[in-house]
Amino acid sequence: MDNQAVVTEAVKLADDQSGDVIVRLYESRGGRASTRLTAGFPVSTATATDLLERPLPGAGPLAVIGGSTVELSFRPFEIRTLRLTREGA
Repeated sequence: MDNQAVVTEAVKLADDQSGDVIVRLYESRGGRASTRLTAGFPVSTATATDLLERPLPGAGPLAVIGGSTVELSFRPFEIRTLRLTREGA
């Protein structure tokens, strides 16, 4: 993360045993924030999900920049969950 207002709360493997990585983040200071999440592995797709790791209705895949970075915007105290699919998985 490149913005200290956005906190990474959890990083774990997806419950469906797909090998995807779930990242849960939140804005911690009560303001709007933009940040870049950079994974330590190549990412083929990034998808916004609900807290149960299901894709959000109507939300398409997020843009992956440079093979491992996702740009995100947060509202005050917003919680976001992302599913990162590893390249080649």
